[in-house]
Amino acid sequence: MRAFIVEFLNSDWRLLITFIASLLIAWYSIPVIVNAARSKNLFSEPNHRTSHKGSVPTLGGIAIFAGFAIPVMLFSHTDDFLVRPYLMAGAMIIFFIGLKDDILTLSPWKKLIGQLSAALIIILLADLRFTNMHGFLGFFELPYFISVLITFFAIIVIINAFNLIDGIDGLAAGLAIVASVFFGLWFYEVGQMELALMACSLVGTLIAFLRFNFYYTQYKIFMGDTGSLLLGYIVATFAIQFNELNITDNATFLIDAAPAVSFSILFVVLFDTMRVFFFRLYRNCSPFKPDRSHIHHKLLALGFSHSRTTFTLMTVNIFVVEFAWYFQYLGTMKVMAMLMVIGSVLTAIPYIILARRKRRLQTETGKSGPVNN
Repeated sequence: MRAFIVEFLNSDWRLLITFIASLLIAWYSIPVIVNAARSKNLFSEPNHRTSHKGSVPTLGGIAIFAGFAIPVMLFSHTDDFLVRPYLMAGAMIIFFIGLKDDILTLSPWKKLIGQLSAALIIILLADLRFTNMHGFLGFFELPYFISVLITFFAIIVIINAFNLIDGIDGLAAGLAIVASVFFGLWFYEVGQMELALMACSLVGTLIAFLRFNFYYTQYKIFMGDTGSLLLGYIVATFAIQFNELNITDNATFLIDAAPAVSFSILFVVLFDTMRVFFFRLYRNCSPFKPDRSHIHHKLLALGFSHSRTTFTLMTVNIFVVEFAWYFQYLGTMKVMAMLMVIGSVLTAIPYIILARRKRRLQTETGKSGPVNN
């Protein structure tokens, strides 16, 4: 039996088993979580910024964490993936600060301290950090201190970007699926089975979550901060590993513009966050003050449903990844510049359409209004 288990853990079948286990754990735990939330009156109430109606439980992050963590702990090789204990320790910190915020509300500073603690564990203890910029802004190998600072910044930005994008049904989960699929496929191609397994686990649990998040059934649920912060943390570790594994020139399936390609994989999440922050600063508002200026809010204003908005942005993200993958030979800076142009153009489209609608409505209102002699 032991020999069979060892052989199984060394085969590709464990990726499929991990995916199925993650899906089933999340699938069957969500109704239990919803019933528990109802009994304790733990709901998200609609307000002027939200895009949902009615009271919905916000503890879907519990199912996401369980669906991700249990199969990873069961089926990954600790000996082959020495950073796993540190990754899971950081994930537990993120999980608990998100859970407390969903239940009792946590101050932004306490949330930030928890995120910094989780980042500290994987950067200093697991030594998981950006050590090379691949020519971005003219930088290649980084000094240790600069490497640590940049990695801290990237992790915190990605974590909070997923938290900010989680404004409508399915969007954060859908974009995390896109990222996990692309990262996971590349990890598999280069023989990084433990990272591919983590990606499979995340995809499985998120597919189950979407089943209950998308449809207004009796078990509808939101992922809450518990889920969105956790997604950002996990995907951030994927992005770091992706860039680090592409440093050596003799790497299999080497990506020439790794920072640009990894940015494209997180394109909608990161570009929208940057755009919103700069937009708020331009209006002399706090960049941390919430509003309805995210791209998904604009698509909703155009009449898109939650599901249509989510699948539209997922499709855009996939297109951008394929674009960056194809043009990677141009180098990091050129690909990043093209991605900025693409993002600016695509983001401007809904604003232009809404502005035209507003002008047309004003014109029609003026024509049909009373005439003053």
